Amino acid sequence: MEIFRIARLFSLPLMLLAWLIFPSYVGAVEINGVGLGPSIVDRTVRPGESFEQVFGVQNKTDETFGLEPYVQDYRITDNQWNKVENPDAAWSPMTWATIISAPEKLDPGQKGDIRVRFDVPENAEMGEQVTYFSAKFIPAAARQGEGAKINIVSEVRSIVYVKVTDTAGNLNLTRDWRIDKAGTGYWHFNQPTFTVAAANTGNVHLEVRGTIEITDLIRNQKTQLTVPLFNILPGTEKEMEINWKEAPLIGYFKGQIKLTYDGINFEKRDFSFMVVPLLTLVGTAAVIIAIILAVVLYIRKLQKRLVEMEKLQNNNF
Repeated sequence: MEIFRIARLFSLPLMLLAWLIFPSYVGAVEINGVGLGPSIVDRTVRPGESFEQVFGVQNKTDETFGLEPYVQDYRITDNQWNKVENPDAAWSPMTWATIISAPEKLDPGQKGDIRVRFDVPENAEMGEQVTYFSAKFIPAAARQGEGAKINIVSEVRSIVYVKVTDTAGNLNLTRDWRIDKAGTGYWHFNQPTFTVAAANTGNVHLEVRGTIEITDLIRNQKTQLTVPLFNILPGTEKEMEINWKEAPLIGYFKGQIKLTYDGINFEKRDFSFMVVPLLTLVGTAAVIIAIILAVVLYIRKLQKRLVEMEKLQNNNF
């Protein structure tokens, strides 16, 4: 027990010294001998303010690596890293970031710093915004086109949380919404389209996503569609349409839409609908009518010929 206490007392000054000398390497993530730190950044700012963040990179291998740093917004869905396309500058730290300086390469055993400035706009949305700072470590041999050797490119990411307060420095968040529409019409004569319409009644943007579960009551089969993730800014409304391209030509269905903005609480809406192949039915009906008319005309023509033959026979007698 005394040895443990002495070890702790001895380690604390060392940790403090390491933080003072190499603050950007504390909590670094290391992959294949290269590292990036800190792994988590958590800053609180007001709209219109700026801050600078230093990321430390290090190379513990015996080869030289080129560096390619960048900032990117991601959303992780089902263990898949999906880039956020066309993010809004009001809530996207990626759009606030500028890489000020970074080493072009790291020689064996070398360390370096990457400086990134975040300029938070005046209209930045209040709340906790998140982005990712990444650094690609590319072997120098790969850049020079030496193909005889297998070169492994390593990429290390740090998560960056930026808490944006109001102008007074307060962080009072309200997440709330209103679902105006979730479902589809009853009659469909081609591929059904499901509509989701929601309004953001809070003061932070919402990332809405969900699923559509469809039950085929005739064939006793189930199908699940995904409602793509979409953002709704405070005080705005947004509508999303999802097409069911693999829908059967005909059938009676029941559906349920589940929507969430936090991944925990779900809103459900139930509905039913029918799919009827109108063009196919019209074409079939036209063919049947044509056949019936042809039969009727043939019968009338046959009757006329029989009457003429009967008159001819009576005249002969």
